[in-house]
Amino acid sequence: MPTQTKALKIDRVAAGPGDSKKLISRQSKGNANPPMIADEFLSLDNLRAERDMPKHLVEAAQSRKIRIYTGSRSTPEIIRSKENPECFEFDLAAGGNVGLPGREAKRVSVEHVRKSLDPKVDLSGHRPAWIDYTPHAKTTMNPKPYIMRPNGKLIEPYYGVFGPDDRQVFYPSGYPWICIGKVFTWSDFSKPNPQFTGSGVLIGGRVVLTAGHMVPWGSSNWAMKFVPAFYDGASTLGPGVSSWVSDAQGYNDPVSAWDMAVLRLYTPLGQSYGYYGAKTYDSSWEGGDYWTLAGYPGAIANANRPSRQMWFPMLDDDGSGSADEIEYEADSTPGDSGGPVFGFWNGEPWPSVVGTVSGGTKEYFLWWVTEDTNVGAGGSAMVDLIKWAKSNWPV
Repeated sequence: MPTQTKALKIDRVAAGPGDSKKLISRQSKGNANPPMIADEFLSLDNLRAERDMPKHLVEAAQSRKIRIYTGSRSTPEIIRSKENPECFEFDLAAGGNVGLPGREAKRVSVEHVRKSLDPKVDLSGHRPAWIDYTPHAKTTMNPKPYIMRPNGKLIEPYYGVFGPDDRQVFYPSGYPWICIGKVFTWSDFSKPNPQFTGSGVLIGGRVVLTAGHMVPWGSSNWAMKFVPAFYDGASTLGPGVSSWVSDAQGYNDPVSAWDMAVLRLYTPLGQSYGYYGAKTYDSSWEGGDYWTLAGYPGAIANANRPSRQMWFPMLDDDGSGSADEIEYEADSTPGDSGGPVFGFWNGEPWPSVVGTVSGGTKEYFLWWVTEDTNVGAGGSAMVDLIKWAKSNWPV
């Protein structure tokens, strides 16, 4: 099982029974029109692509180009392998690796983001004319591991699962499911394998939205890789469909509501395969079974296939400035971090993200657990961060 990123877990102690749930006013933030419910979503039909994929994208998808980072400008000597004459080999200098390193990972203030974004940036999603629209992804079974307690009862060994695990493995084929991908993170790119993995979603032409704790902040030798539609070791779109991350930006606030980041891809995958829209979460939507969560948790298919849970409600949201911690009891475990929390709106042929998976939260009164939910990071802070990325990282 690949190493998975740990979900951000926040334990908060309530002052008393009445403080465990804050009474908040359900005032609209300008997006009062709610997402679709399941019955409305069921009526959507698949749509075939309007035209063939451009030849250069077909060729790029099947390419097996390998990029080598040497850590210097020297060229390694390539020799034929003694063990197998059909193979070639070379030695990398210390610090080298296969792939492209990141350039800048920056934590910034709200003011920095707001002053350098274009407020007119379009937050609509995008499906290229050569990509099928398949809202109803094919699902499959997931063999669930169990562990035994001393009394002989079987339990699932994962934090963040409420009752039976309701996540479904799906095969990513067609828009919008191919836009969700697996994120690989190196905090030390001199190591051959990533230190942890998580999830993300295409949110612009070359922009990915993920959790802030997926980024190796403070590292001077880091790398990240995004593979959309990752399934059993490669993208279903082709072996050449992936991109290394050149830059990352997120907020410098450690509170879970701010646990979000945007990634700039070297390759503009969103331009070729589509991306999601984004909306500011509205408190008036709480209680409606509108939402979907998707990602690559290690508990499901060993993080080699994506899973999702659909049609769950938001239970609460706690504001922190312009950021929002949205709370739900959808199942989420390590590896889901950074995956999108999203809905579908009538009249919009794309889904829109309202949050990114952050972790889990518990509140206590004395020794009683008064609240136990999973949480995502959203709010207008997320929308501003996406606007900033689209303004400053054009295709």
